[in-house]
Amino acid sequence: MEFALLRFAICFVGCAAATYYDLFNRRNVPSWVTYSLVAIGALFTLASLNANVIVSSGVVALVIFVFGYILYRTGQIGGADVLVFISIALLLPEAPQSMLLQAKSQLDLPFVVSVFVLSGVLAIFGIFLNYIPLIILDFLRGEKVRIDAAQVALAAFTLVFYAAFLYYMNGMVELPQTQLAIFAAVIVCATSLFALKDHISEKYMIRMVGVNEIDEEDVLAIEKMDPKLVSEHKLDRLLTLGEIEKLKTLGKGKKFPVYKEMPVFMPYVLLALAAALLFGDPLAYLYPLSLLS
Repeated sequence: MEFALLRFAICFVGCAAATYYDLFNRRNVPSWVTYSLVAIGALFTLASLNANVIVSSGVVALVIFVFGYILYRTGQIGGADVLVFISIALLLPEAPQSMLLQAKSQLDLPFVVSVFVLSGVLAIFGIFLNYIPLIILDFLRGEKVRIDAAQVALAAFTLVFYAAFLYYMNGMVELPQTQLAIFAAVIVCATSLFALKDHISEKYMIRMVGVNEIDEEDVLAIEKMDPKLVSEHKLDRLLTLGEIEKLKTLGKGKKFPVYKEMPVFMPYVLLALAAALLFGDPLAYLYPLSLLS
């Protein structure tokens, strides 16, 4: 990969800028940051003058766009997150040369997949550490902690299934204890958050706000609204300018449930890039078979 160090430096600085705005600008990353990253990535890709690189990078970027757009429209991630992942795919088609360890995954997947997986794992840990202590305090104060039985059952099933999977994998080949511990921690944290997601959403994420307090790309908690009202006005979860105009027609001074305190994601992407620079491809540590020779 030509200009590997420059590519990584641009990508890292761009992600650092996006992280700053994600943390300190109410999750609003300026368009000039994200579009500049994508444009620079596209220029590097085209400047390679290698048809295989251009086609493969373009296909990966397109897949990310389609998959990311679906998540964006359903309010799962922000538009800036999608554009940053597209820029990573274009700027870093391969994992960067690591500084400390030279771990390499045998899966031969685009590097952006490694970043996405590791940032997702880190986000699970971060969200768990942020909310679980608060929920424990709620319980100790005698507050009712809302737990949905169906979600608990699904979380328990997932936990048992994954435990059986790890047991099977460990029977085929002895997995490193560190890797087993990471897998166990991820699934326990993820299933715990899933079982408690209603309580977390209602108390710590959703706020009742007026239209003047709503920002573009906020997420409307339509599950907390009258289904008839949602259906009648065809309200969408993602609050674009058009959706905000719809809310204005529902009555002056009316308040709506909006996910104003959604966790930020960009810091975990930045941490994933830093980890890859120091220790090599993250999938070499997170995927069981990648450690087999």
